[in-house]
Amino acid sequence: MKTLLLIFFSILVLGCTSTPEVALNQKPVEVTNDNVGKYWVLKNKKFSVNLPLRRAPEKLEEGHVTLRFLIDSNGNTFDPEIIESVPEGLWDNAGVEAMSKQDFIPAESNTQNIPVYFTQTIFFK
Repeated sequence: MKTLLLIFFSILVLGCTSTPEVALNQKPVEVTNDNVGKYWVLKNKKFSVNLPLRRAPEKLEEGHVTLRFLIDSNGNTFDPEIIESVPEGLWDNAGVEAMSKQDFIPAESNTQNIPVYFTQTIFFK
């Protein structure tokens, strides 16, 4: 009986921690900042990122991270790839976290929820 309960609770915990899977209804299209709005728009224009600071806030440098990532057919983001990071490595984790907090909804013209690869620069000040 204890073994059965242990298996049940293990499955329950694993089910609660599952991550979403990539949903692709067709091959993703590469888009630029100029035409991403034809496919996907941000659901919320503002979001926050919790930064574990290793430096005092007054000593942090401004910078940016350029990421290429997938927006799947459900508007979820996946597969972040850091293209550029200035200063190198300082804002990488924050950039990936910021990317993961973005929720996209299909643009009116994207009736088929076409997935896209999008390159975006996130600035930190």
